[in-house]
Amino acid sequence: MGRAQKIKNRIKNSSFFGGAYLITVGAFVKILQLFIRPNEKQILFISYSGRQYSDTPKEAYNMLRNDPAFKDYELVWAMNKPKIYVQPELGRKVSSNSPTFFYHLLRSKYWVANSSIDRLIPFSHKRNIYIQFWHGVPLKSLGHAEIGLSRLVQYWYDHVQFDFMFTYGDYDLEKFKEVFPKTKRFVEHGQLRKNIVTRYRENITPERVKYQLGIKSEKPVLLYVPTFRGYQAREQTTLTQATLEKLSETYTVIYRGHYFSEAVKKGKIITADNYSLYKLFMITDVLITDFSSVFFDFAVYGKKIFLFQPDFNEYHVRRGVYLDAQEDLGLPVAYSEEELMNLLQVDEYDYQVLADISQQYNSHSGEEAATALKSILMHLS
Repeated sequence: MGRAQKIKNRIKNSSFFGGAYLITVGAFVKILQLFIRPNEKQILFISYSGRQYSDTPKEAYNMLRNDPAFKDYELVWAMNKPKIYVQPELGRKVSSNSPTFFYHLLRSKYWVANSSIDRLIPFSHKRNIYIQFWHGVPLKSLGHAEIGLSRLVQYWYDHVQFDFMFTYGDYDLEKFKEVFPKTKRFVEHGQLRKNIVTRYRENITPERVKYQLGIKSEKPVLLYVPTFRGYQAREQTTLTQATLEKLSETYTVIYRGHYFSEAVKKGKIITADNYSLYKLFMITDVLITDFSSVFFDFAVYGKKIFLFQPDFNEYHVRRGVYLDAQEDLGLPVAYSEEELMNLLQVDEYDYQVLADISQQYNSHSGEEAATALKSILMHLS
């Protein structure tokens, strides 16, 4: 974890520092607003609060970059470490960790994000349009429902003013109405990230993805995507190295995460923390996760999903969830490594469950979201 992230965590998790940050930076932004007027044709993009160049903001950026109707728009990316992103399609980049970030934010008429773009300072922005594509269907509790949430983050949930928030469907619409009560308008046209699936299927072959990852084996691919626990767990939360090695005898095992990678690099496991999740989906035969909402996006592929939740009781008490994956969704859940290994050996699988999940929670096409986004930008310009 870098120094900047440690400072952010200290501010976020401390009532004193969080309060001081909110007052100081909030006042700074209000002063800037007196002098800065937005460029009516400038759009600022940010993904996961500046940590990545990915997901819906990236899809929106490339869609608009290639659309002649937006050729005279200034498209700007905000990143925590802009120098490490050298993709040829990237144009102007700014640092989201710099004090000058708020200048670029206020100069941009439109903000496109999948989490917080305002650095947890939910200020009024009458001259700017805040467009939010949240980064997944809410499985884990959010806002007041989230246990142990810091005051700063809770204040952001309660007061952030999204002008437009895109939702997958009825389920997350109702949840987000509770979590983000100041949102002005919800756009129930699905998520733009679904276009990533379509585009990759049309332009990239599974063989190419395997080549990029150095996969030569013909074994089925197992993708393991564990959730980060924001607390010191009392129980086992992830698959052990021994189990991953055992699985690698039958599968090509790919691990995608943030905090466990060092533990698996020396084995037979492929780590793909910075590789596109949707490219990994293309070659995945079996997905294993725990409390991550990633399975909502993977369900459209109609391939096996298993949940490994050894700390089920602790997670429900210390973090909280909206849905029980087994009781509410019908997905197979293992509470021990032995149970998981047994589930994987069973040939029968209820694929109808996956179709039902896709229909209920992710039924809109990506094109619906694309049309809605363009309409917002063109009619408010």
